[in-house]
Amino acid sequence: MWRRAFQMGGLVMALLSLVSFWIVETKPKNKREAQPNLIAASGLTPVVNLVVAGRDIEYCTPGFGPSGLEAIPCEGIERYGRTDTMMFVRIQPGRVDLVSIPRDTYVEDKFGAHKMNATFELGGKAALLEAGITDTKDARAEQLFRDGGTTAFKETMEQLLGVTVDYTVVFNVELVSKVIDALGGVDVFLPEPMQYTDRAANLYIDLPAGNQHLNGKKAVEYLRFRKGYGSDYARQDRGKEVIAKLLQKLKSPAALNLVPTLISGLQNDMITNANLELAQSLIAHAKGLTLHSAMLPTLEDARYGSNLIADIPNIQALVQGIMNPVAVNLETAPAVVPQIINQSGVPRLGRALALFLERSGWGKAEIVASDVISAEPTRVVRRAWGDSESADFYARVLGVSVSTPYRYPDGAGAVAIVLGKDAAQKFGALAVEASRLPAAP
Repeated sequence: MWRRAFQMGGLVMALLSLVSFWIVETKPKNKREAQPNLIAASGLTPVVNLVVAGRDIEYCTPGFGPSGLEAIPCEGIERYGRTDTMMFVRIQPGRVDLVSIPRDTYVEDKFGAHKMNATFELGGKAALLEAGITDTKDARAEQLFRDGGTTAFKETMEQLLGVTVDYTVVFNVELVSKVIDALGGVDVFLPEPMQYTDRAANLYIDLPAGNQHLNGKKAVEYLRFRKGYGSDYARQDRGKEVIAKLLQKLKSPAALNLVPTLISGLQNDMITNANLELAQSLIAHAKGLTLHSAMLPTLEDARYGSNLIADIPNIQALVQGIMNPVAVNLETAPAVVPQIINQSGVPRLGRALALFLERSGWGKAEIVASDVISAEPTRVVRRAWGDSESADFYARVLGVSVSTPYRYPDGAGAVAIVLGKDAAQKFGALAVEASRLPAAP
């Protein structure tokens, strides 16, 4: 085996993977029996916990640049590498929570002490060893490897988070590219250019700074990039941002109708124990879900080298808030008045929103100056120690997502509303009011 491709980023959430599964799964194909679905009899959103893993691309033949030979991916068992993209997803009425798991998170399980991203591979190899299979070309080998890897990933994630996992989804980069293309691409804002070359893996990333509309191939490059500010943490932030945008697109019937004609042959891109009934139920309720995204709390400790130590008390607090969210009371003023960052390109829209919040009795918001006009959607962001109930309150009022990013907006405090590209259309009345406000002195 030559080398692994440059690691892919936080690419797509379980909901989108299950959309793809729903499209292509027209008849059974020797799959393991899925667990019983947790579909609410009343027709409410199903309450499910999923763990998602994006597996690396392994290349068995290196490439030699644009004018030479292309890198050739491995086949069979050798194509399964580490899972550097990992997420915990909980779907429940009104919301979907997504927690990114850093690839270097230190865990101890039946395989010993290791990084979380090695769990799938360790589980697969252990399954072959237990079955006495030493020949990777054995007809039974690949299925045993997949089953063992998936089971190990699920069990170790349950141990890390202290929750029961209902479903697992393991996907590769090809699925991500196809889904993004099917949904018409994605708009992103790059604060700085992205440039990286890996000739052996036939990877050439060259994305300029500023607002960009990316197709599937370019979006995967954007998500795989791990250099620059924040390194792996910033990469995971980008993954969560793309997920929010794709989830918004998925709420459009027109976009969803395009998917069956644009996506085909995804069976080899995904491993899951989910089934058609669950996927259909999730699609039916996608429009009513608000996305909440966060990063697994970890600590750096020089004694553990590059490993990140699980911050157990804060993990428990995070999971508790996800499993038992506090109902938002729109009749009671939130504890925190947010700051407002206007990146919509509409002058004075931030001031118009601040006046609306003040008239509603929710306090006088501070406007944080920003020269950025961003393609990002409007969202509520909060620091890890920011008040989650207040963030949820403003997200419900505005109908937007909540994120807890590593790369927090410059100058913002604990909770902030970031007005993005969609704000002028989303808040038309405020845009009209903003046009009537006098220019700031």
